[in-house]
Amino acid sequence: MARLRFLTIQFNDATTTKFSFPEPAGSDIARQIKLSSFFQDRLIIIQSEGKLNVFPFENVKAVQLSSEAGELDGIQIPPHAILDAQELS
Repeated sequence: MARLRFLTIQFNDATTTKFSFPEPAGSDIARQIKLSSFFQDRLIIIQSEGKLNVFPFENVKAVQLSSEAGELDGIQIPPHAILDAQELS
């Protein structure tokens, strides 16, 4: 059974929405293409429950996408990214 991933979107008006989705299939290269497209297109597009949700980055304050240890290995993220951080509450 595919593991679930979670995406939380926090909007500029302080509301949030959260989606779950199955682990995406594909190689590191496929994941890299998806990540690059995500940043270039400036849209978050999610098909959910028969609806197509489109969120322009201009309305989004923050996005959090879950991943498990090692799943981002081989994915190129910007060189200024902080790695291996732990969130403190």
